[in-house]
Amino acid sequence: MPRLLALSFLGLLATACAPRRPAPGASNEPRPDVVLEGAHLRSYEGDTLQVSGTASRVLYRRAGGEVQATEVVVRLPPGKGSSASQQEDTIITAPNMDGSLASKRWVGSGGVVVQTAEGLVANTPRLTYDSDARRAHGDEGVTMRGPDYQMRADRFTLSSADQTFTFEGTVQAVLGGATE
Repeated sequence: MPRLLALSFLGLLATACAPRRPAPGASNEPRPDVVLEGAHLRSYEGDTLQVSGTASRVLYRRAGGEVQATEVVVRLPPGKGSSASQQEDTIITAPNMDGSLASKRWVGSGGVVVQTAEGLVANTPRLTYDSDARRAHGDEGVTMRGPDYQMRADRFTLSSADQTFTFEGTVQAVLGGATE
């Protein structure tokens, strides 16, 4: 979940924290080095905001650069070449997100919702985001609802730079004032 967690802030915080020793009889999973409650997140590449958002709780493990977050809302600003109608953020919400600062990827799970400025709302069980490519994809199906249509597809790719979706596999669409 690179850039999503204000790398510089976490880096400073992680180096300031001493590693915790597990209590006798504790689970085998290592305890996090840093726990943030009610986190506000911003990530920049140079002076350009790449990702912003909030999380109810963020756990960070310094050893592998692993991050786990709950109740996450991520805002992906449009790319520089976006049209005037695409100047609002794409918003992704997920009950859970796991990521790695090393891989610069994060995975949202537990019922992910994507909302675009054009009024499109997509629901998928799981979404993987690659910050280097500024692309998200899912292979567990997606349903979408727009102002005058509904869709379902087996797989999808979302480019956050230009806010476009690509669908693959079986794709079904209902056009013209569709309702569920």
